[in-house]
Amino acid sequence: MKTYIKLTHGLISSFVLLLLLTMPLHGQALFDGEQPLKLTLEADLTVLQNDISADPEYTAGKLIEYLPANKIHMFEVKVKPRGRTRRLTSLCEFPPLKINFKKQQIVNTTFEGNDKVKLVLQCREDQDFNNYIFEEYLIYKAYNLITDESYRVRLITLTVKDTGYNLPDITMDGFMIEDDDTFAKRTGTKEYEKMVHHQDSCEAASIDRMAMFQYMIGNTDWYVNTRHNISIFQRKETGTLIAVPYDFDFSGAINTVYATTSKEIPITKVTDRYYKGSCRDPQSLEETVHLFNEKRDDIIKLYEEFNLIPDYVSKKSLRYYTKFYKIINDGELVQTALDACHRPPFSARRP
Repeated sequence: MKTYIKLTHGLISSFVLLLLLTMPLHGQALFDGEQPLKLTLEADLTVLQNDISADPEYTAGKLIEYLPANKIHMFEVKVKPRGRTRRLTSLCEFPPLKINFKKQQIVNTTFEGNDKVKLVLQCREDQDFNNYIFEEYLIYKAYNLITDESYRVRLITLTVKDTGYNLPDITMDGFMIEDDDTFAKRTGTKEYEKMVHHQDSCEAASIDRMAMFQYMIGNTDWYVNTRHNISIFQRKETGTLIAVPYDFDFSGAINTVYATTSKEIPITKVTDRYYKGSCRDPQSLEETVHLFNEKRDDIIKLYEEFNLIPDYVSKKSLRYYTKFYKIINDGELVQTALDACHRPPFSARRP
C-alpha cells in the first residue's frame, strides 16, 4: 500500500509539473506570435472618429479574429479612441484605439490574459504612414531586445465595419500594445500612481537604459515627472521604480512628417540627438553601453529580416543607429552627449 501511494504521488507530481511547463504564461500567446493577426472590428465609426473629449467613453462593438482553416473567434468588446496627437489633431483620419474584452470570452483564445489592449493604427491612407506604423513597431521590438521590462507588441491587420451609418469599410495595418495590467503581472511589478518628482526617483539602471534607448532612436518626446510617454511601475520585491517608455513616432529614427522638437531643447530637427538622461560620467554608463553593444547584432538582424517595409526604410534606420554606436564607443563624443544633463534637468520641468 505504501509503495502504491508513493508511486501515485510521484505520477501526480510529474503530471502537475508537466502541466505547469506546458501552460502559457499570462498573456503569452498574443505577444509570442510574429505573424500579423487578421481582425475585423464592428463598431460605430463616427463615434470613434469624432470623440475629442478629454476622457473618451467606451462604445460597444464586436471583434472578429480570423483563424486558420476558415475558423473565427468573435468577441463582444468595448472600444474607445485614445491618445492625443493622433486623435486630437487633423493629422489622422483614424485614431488609436483601446479595446476592452470580457474576461470570460477570451479564455483559451489568442487574447487569454489580455482583457485590455491598445491599438496603434495606420492613421492615413498613405504609404509613408504605412511605413511609420511598421517602423514604430520595430522600435518596440528593439527595446524588447534590450530589456524584458518593455511593452510587447503584435502586428495586426484591422478592418473596421461601421455599424452607425453603414460607411465604407476601412482596412489598415497596425499593432497591439501590451496593457499595463498584463505588463505588471508578467514582470512582477505594479503600477505606481504616486507623484514622481524627478527621474532619479527611479532605479538608476532603469533610467540609464531607457534614456540611452531614447537617445539611440533620437526621441526627446518624453518626461518622467509628468509621465509623458512614460509609465512608472514598482517592483514588488524591492520597491524600486522603473520607467517604461512608449509612443515613439516622434523619434528621429522614423522622422515622421509631423514630428516636431520641443522649444526647450536646443535642437532644430527631430533627427538631431539630445541626451535627456540623468547626469552620469561615462564610466558609470559603461555597463549600459556594454548592454547596447551586446545587442547591436540582434537589432541589425531585426531590421534586416523584417520584410513589411521597403529596404530603403530599414537601411535608413540602421544608418541612424550606426551613428549612435559611433558616439557611445567614442569617449570624447559620449562626453559631449552627456554634457546635456548639466543643464536644468528635464525631468523637473513640465512639457
